[in-house]
Amino acid sequence: MNFEVEISVQEILQNKHFEHAKVIAGKSGLYRQVRWVHVLEVPSIENLLNGNELILSTGVGWNEDKEVFGSLVQQSINSNAAGLCIELGSYLSKVPKAIIELADSCDFPIIVFFKKVKFIDITQEIHSLFIKKHYLTLSELEEYSSKLNQLLLTSNPQKKILQLLHEQLKVTVVNISNQGEVQVISKKTKAEQKQIIQSLKDDKLSNHLNIAHQSVQALNQTFADLFIISEREDITEFESLILDRSSIALAQSLLRELYFEEQSKAKEAEWVRTWLEGGESDEQIHRYLSELEPNLKPNGCTVLLCKVDNLEKVISEFTYLKLYIRSIFEQRGIFLLAHTEKNKMIFVLLNNRKNSDFKCRVLEGIECLKRSDFIKKQKFLEFSVGKFVNNLSHVNNSYHTAIETLNIREKIPNELSSYFYEDLYIFRMILAAHDQGILNDFIADYLGPVLSQDQQNSGELLKTLKTYLQCKGAKKETAEQLHIVRQTLYHRLEKLYELIGRDFMDSYKRQAIEVAISAYEYLSTSKPEYEYSSLPRAANSLY
Repeated sequence: MNFEVEISVQEILQNKHFEHAKVIAGKSGLYRQVRWVHVLEVPSIENLLNGNELILSTGVGWNEDKEVFGSLVQQSINSNAAGLCIELGSYLSKVPKAIIELADSCDFPIIVFFKKVKFIDITQEIHSLFIKKHYLTLSELEEYSSKLNQLLLTSNPQKKILQLLHEQLKVTVVNISNQGEVQVISKKTKAEQKQIIQSLKDDKLSNHLNIAHQSVQALNQTFADLFIISEREDITEFESLILDRSSIALAQSLLRELYFEEQSKAKEAEWVRTWLEGGESDEQIHRYLSELEPNLKPNGCTVLLCKVDNLEKVISEFTYLKLYIRSIFEQRGIFLLAHTEKNKMIFVLLNNRKNSDFKCRVLEGIECLKRSDFIKKQKFLEFSVGKFVNNLSHVNNSYHTAIETLNIREKIPNELSSYFYEDLYIFRMILAAHDQGILNDFIADYLGPVLSQDQQNSGELLKTLKTYLQCKGAKKETAEQLHIVRQTLYHRLEKLYELIGRDFMDSYKRQAIEVAISAYEYLSTSKPEYEYSSLPRAANSLY
């Protein structure tokens, strides 16, 4: 465990080696914390201190030189030393009044020994005190952890953990959940508590040294924020460790509750399967959802598909996986129901807020999933989102469109970056045409001669045509994207004019050619062996 034990100057003065010592300056600074005892006899010490050291010295380094002595005291103050202990006698007879005044103004303790003392005995004794206090602190921390573990075995342990934290540290404890629920354990009045809560929510107390904060995290998600507020002094390192242990215990309690809640919903998957097949009426759907989540008021829904590598392995962790994914979407106002099928995980996303930003919130959730190490380990390969439906009984429509979107994203990943069915654009028409068996004829009508020419001569006319259309007929930009000289582009364009006519940039014909190119790429990707020879021959008179 890596933390430092601190002892005040006042505590050290109770040591037997300080029986004949006297505090001659900086008495108001006896509260200063000491982390180490250091013997220094050189006049330049700024680079030798880390802060909170109690310095022991005989004065041999400055030997009655007031300016050097004053400089050493100022350096000690600047370095945040805890205090200065000086042995009067051999090298120093007294402490000048100006130095005493300097120390008093900065609450910097100066302690003098009027008899000779062994610094080695002092350092040994105080360091033994550090070790003893460190051991006692560790014991106290372990005892506190044991109490936390016992509370975790009781029912509803969350409030008990907060109460224990309050009693252990004698501080105000505030726990604010992501849903805005606030729990306060404090001796302050209701009005004072209300003011503290508002200040925490407004982030007006973040820089105060008497306040410490720790997130309550589980499954890489933050579920609550835990604060302790001291009324006496700054938060110590030990108090921060107690706070950290408490937040971990709260996270364990929360995770256990969520896990049991998920297990109790085991029948959910079968009901979701029936719902996706269209076997539930509006009345049945709303009745089931109200029993499952009384506060849920769905405002439409959509289906999210996740294609997973080795689903059998994922199923063993499905409860925790649902917990994790559910937490991500619920933070964005989306209630989630889950089901698995073959190599896919299926999630019905129920909108619990306004519709206008639903798509943005779904996208945020997916991107959050993709970035997390927890999901990367599960080897999620692809995501797709079906059509948004207002009527919950039409969820099967969203499910089927999610499958279509997944299929297209897998076939043409370079052409389609969006996860959403509504962003398929022209590919929705291509799918419909393919289902009706007219796609090949359409491609042949508008691209037949170009495809035939490319196959016969291993040319790049189709690529040139596609780039030229994307560049809106800008020849310079087209040549740059194709990495060819202008003359080569002019030659290819002349060939395209010959094959499909000089009017291929006209509005309607251009649209038809662009659709044909997308359709050809769709078929080519889905069937690698697909060639122009499989297309019906187009009549040359069309061109």
